[in-house]
Amino acid sequence: MEQVIVGKIVNTHGIKGELKVKTSTDFIEERFAKGAHLYIDENGVKKEMIVKSHRFHKGHVLVCFEGYQDINLVEKYKGCLLYADKDVDLLDEGEYYVGDLIGCEVYNQGELIGKVKDIQLYEHHDLLVVEGKQKIMIPYVDAFVEAEDIENKRIDVHLIEGFYDED
Repeated sequence: MEQVIVGKIVNTHGIKGELKVKTSTDFIEERFAKGAHLYIDENGVKKEMIVKSHRFHKGHVLVCFEGYQDINLVEKYKGCLLYADKDVDLLDEGEYYVGDLIGCEVYNQGELIGKVKDIQLYEHHDLLVVEGKQKIMIPYVDAFVEAEDIENKRIDVHLIEGFYDED
């Protein structure tokens, strides 16, 4: 089954195995519910974990996994990404996962300028990393993005003059 990133482990919290997670999901309660299955990517190997508990603390989620209630067992996971199985039932009509943008062709005023290779997630707005003749970082905001057709892997943008070298 396809998986999506739901957060990044940024630190431990206390001595009882809690991990501090910077989330990247709109479905925190569902993804971190007791008994939910998450996957920690440790050096390219995904390890399945079962959520024992979660709580909120200073803008982060603190999660504890079954069988890992000791700081010595979880310290090695600092910096690792957390994945969950992709569940389209969580989405409303017309919604999509951010990862679905990867691979979309990007057109500036009808001209193909490249494909989305990555999405950088920030608090205020996300950035599309588009690679074609050159690498372009486009703020994923209404001011630049005119239309998106995720099903057909196409995004139409309107970039201002000087945003990238058109030659």
